Amino acid sequence: MSDPRTPAKQVLAGEPGKAARPWLGWISLVAFVLFVIDTIVVLNGVVRTSFDLPVETAVQAISWGPLTYVMRFTNATGGWPQYAIGAAAIVGMFLYERRAGWLLALGAIASFIDSAVKVSVQRHRPTPDLVKILSPNNGYSYASGHAVFFTWLCFMLAASLAPRLRPRLRPLLWGAAAFIIVVVCLGRVWAGAHWPSDVVGGFLLGLSWAAFVLWLPERWLPSPSLRWLPSRRRAVSTARPR
Repeated sequence: MSDPRTPAKQVLAGEPGKAARPWLGWISLVAFVLFVIDTIVVLNGVVRTSFDLPVETAVQAISWGPLTYVMRFTNATGGWPQYAIGAAAIVGMFLYERRAGWLLALGAIASFIDSAVKVSVQRHRPTPDLVKILSPNNGYSYASGHAVFFTWLCFMLAASLAPRLRPRLRPLLWGAAAFIIVVVCLGRVWAGAHWPSDVVGGFLLGLSWAAFVLWLPERWLPSPSLRWLPSRRRAVSTARPR
């Protein structure tokens, strides 16, 4: 009988195999179904008074301390700065390793999907008569582009870098990725830029797409060990006389 922890170990290692792919497939499917449900209730307008306003008020009432500096920084990355960060991450990962670059490039499609969802749903952002607006934003509200962007970016970066880290460091990498995603999502609500259901929808969309990319059969992607240039250690070992 296989170890039930094997799928999680493979994902944490950034090298999903046969055991992990069904697991990733279910995560992608469940997250997508929840995203669809969230979209439906947003379109029906049933969550603003029952969920959005109470949660937004509670988040804005909390003193977040030093986290507010992180929130302000991530909130300021909307628009062209976000595009620049995404492009730099993709190019940097392509230079580091082809598979890592492909993972981030495929993950970035989630942000284009989000743009299409925004235009289709056309939900308006919170207004000053209902919540505190600390960070004025233009454009439609659902789903949160920040939540989508940082979810796929952190997920793909963790999956790309994990194979190059020692096993004991991988949980720290994934924990840091999860921490950034949570802070970003809270920051959008705290600033009054989005309703909580916008952020939930953005996170679910980003998670669903990122899990789907990792679920893809490995033959459709370069292998984890494929680099543009051989590693220094490998080059030294092959050049050493036997």
